[in-house]
Amino acid sequence: MLLCLEIIIKLLKHFVLVSTNTKSASKLSRKAELFFLKLNLFPSVPPTTDEHKLRNQRISTRLFIFFLFISLSILFLYNSLINITETINVKAPSIKEYSQLYNSYSQTLTCECTQISINYEEFIQIQYTLHQVCRSDFVTQEWIDYVANSYGNDGTFYDTFRTTGTFVFQALSTLCVLVDQTISNSLTQFYSSQYVSEFVTPENVFQLQTDAFISQFILSTTNQFLLSLSMIRKTTQSNALLSGQLTNYRFYYNLDSSLTTESVRYDDCTCTSSATCIEQYTVINYPNFTQVFPLPGLYIGCYIIESLLQSNLKCFYDQVCIDTVQLYLGSSTFINVTALDISLSIQYLENSTIADILDELMVEEWNSSSIYDNYYSECQPSGCSYTVTTKNSAIYIITTLTGLVGGLITVLKLTVPMLVKFARKCMHKEVKTEAGKR
Repeated sequence: MLLCLEIIIKLLKHFVLVSTNTKSASKLSRKAELFFLKLNLFPSVPPTTDEHKLRNQRISTRLFIFFLFISLSILFLYNSLINITETINVKAPSIKEYSQLYNSYSQTLTCECTQISINYEEFIQIQYTLHQVCRSDFVTQEWIDYVANSYGNDGTFYDTFRTTGTFVFQALSTLCVLVDQTISNSLTQFYSSQYVSEFVTPENVFQLQTDAFISQFILSTTNQFLLSLSMIRKTTQSNALLSGQLTNYRFYYNLDSSLTTESVRYDDCTCTSSATCIEQYTVINYPNFTQVFPLPGLYIGCYIIESLLQSNLKCFYDQVCIDTVQLYLGSSTFINVTALDISLSIQYLENSTIADILDELMVEEWNSSSIYDNYYSECQPSGCSYTVTTKNSAIYIITTLTGLVGGLITVLKLTVPMLVKFARKCMHKEVKTEAGKR
């Protein structure tokens, strides 16, 4: 560095102090040429008058300046053109700042969470609406009692709606309660599950993951309920258990006081051959036992649950049908019962069987949401970091060159004179050798 200042000072002394008003351009040019020809950065101590040594010193000076210029130029170009990767840290960014960072640096952005495990209930909400029958008059105790008391003075006949209809609505009500309890219990377990992430999950990935969690919850809850129901049905059927309503077997007293049983027949099917035998419910006109009103979509069978699963709610979407049922039930008073509204149903039809409805867990609609803001707030990232590819700044380049120039000058000052001296010595020997041969 001092050597560069020395050269600059010499130039100033030689040119700047010379008035340009009194010197022509050509004279100034000759003076500059003479200066560079005589410039010597490697003078001996004490100064020598040996022309050979002076020539070595001047050649060394020119080579030194040339190599210094080339070296600095290469270093300057290299530091100016290379791409560098810079890591930038952002402390505790807000969700808005994080979104902006992710939009710009999604490939390299990482934000470490302060809390790595978060309960689902903090950011996932699941609500559901059961089939409207579960909120209707037909599963209320008032309706069940109404049907139960309607045949009190009409005797007993096992295949009529007036004798077993009350159990149908009890079973339907029980299914609604069981489904609701199953979903509620499953939600409690689901909400207590934990979402584990060491780093902040991007919103688009988070949304896909939570959608998958919710879908898996609905599927597993449905399968769990249907599996339990199927196991109960198969256990009942395989063991040929007696129905409490005597809908699969009937008892008869013989004249000799012995007791016999007889399998109940429904149409052309007997309960000994199949537990799923059914026939349509009918209202019987006493005392001649004539069928006066078949109930659309409702069936009786070997077991209440089996016939219910094969039934549908078509009659209960029709106010006329409901009023007719009440008329033939023979009760002294009518109760106000409102028909189901098919327009309120999103995915079920009037003729959808109870089994079809149960396959969807009797849910009319699932309403779920995942709140990313809540997740981000629970995660509480302590900081974010990302990398960018950029060029070196001018300050960095100047600082780097300044730091290298001292060492570069030292190396060149040591090597260039030795190199010149050695090269000229070799050339001098070659000249003497050729002269001797001549």
